[in-house]
Order: sequence, then structure tokens, then C-alpha cells
Amino acid sequence: MGKKGELTPKQKRFCEEYLVDFNATAAYIRAGYSSKSAATNAGKLLVNSAAQAYLSLLRKRQSASTEVTIERTLAEISRVAFGDVTQVLSFTDSSLTLEDSKSLPQDVTAAIESVTFQENNTEAGTTIRKSVKMHNKMTALSLLADYFGIRDDFNKARATLRRYGIDMVEDLERPLGWRIEPYVANRANT
Repeated sequence: MGKKGELTPKQKRFCEEYLVDFNATAAYIRAGYSSKSAATNAGKLLVNSAAQAYLSLLRKRQSASTEVTIERTLAEISRVAFGDVTQVLSFTDSSLTLEDSKSLPQDVTAAIESVTFQENNTEAGTTIRKSVKMHNKMTALSLLADYFGIRDDFNKARATLRRYGIDMVEDLERPLGWRIEPYVANRANT
């Protein structure tokens, strides 16, 4: 660390690299740190409050400089994560009926990876095989969990504090980028 609460250039580079693929260990190495104990040290740096404040600032800069916003990206991932195949088709033991794609809302079609029709002509007649492949739901849910920090130590610590009535609220005007307040359950996340 530089001055109290400030990141060194190498630590800033780590944060920038982390936003490339959300892989803390790889970002730590790409930032120029040794690969020896990279996983441990990267995890420690990632939960550092100054690093969290810098990551927040970088995310805001990214969304301001491109049409690809966090909100738009999250909406698309959410479509996949919460897509329901029964909105696309209905099936029984012996049949599969696909809905007309023109009648499906964009929230539903965004979750579809592919639709296949396979026609087989035999002496017994023609059979048509239909299939729908949805985008990977677990991957999308995992991306959402990573974005919202559900699995990182920092947000686990925040959740623990909230159970005790304490909240950490982002405040970029403070030296560490956070302030402590009583936890209010219905407060919108900032």
C-alpha cells in the first residue's frame, strides 16, 4: 500500500486486470506479482477496502464510456439465468411442441442458444426431430453471483455485519470509500 488507504500502481493494475475476467489469481499474476502464493495474496488484495473502492470507480467509468452498461449486461445474463424452457415449448411423454418464435418475448428468446429441426426420411415415413437448447443457466447464475459478490469474502463480511445491525455504505468521499451506518433492511443498494 502507498499512503494509508491508497493503492500502489501495481495494486491498481491488479484491479484493472481483475475486471477483465473476474479471476483474482490470474489478475494478480498479470499485474506483475509473483505466482507463488498468488491465490492467497490476490484474495487478500481483492477484499481490501481501497481495492473495492477502486473497483467500484472502474466499473462506473466503464459503464459511462460504452453503450454496454452494467445494467444491460446484467439484464441479458438475468434472461439466461432465469429463463424457463416451458416458455419456449411444451412436452409430454411422446411429443414436443415448440411455440411460435414470433409470439415469444425477447426475454424468453434471449435464453435460447439454438433450435434444431432434423428430418429423417425412411421407408416407414418421415420423422422430424425437434430440440431446443437453452444457454447455460448455471454459468449465468454464477456470473450474477460473482457480479453481486455473493461469494466473495468482502460481501460475506458485509452480510455478517448486517445480521448485527451494522451496514457498510459506499462513500467515495471517505478515505477508504465506505462509511458505517446502522443497517436498514429496505435501503436500496448504492
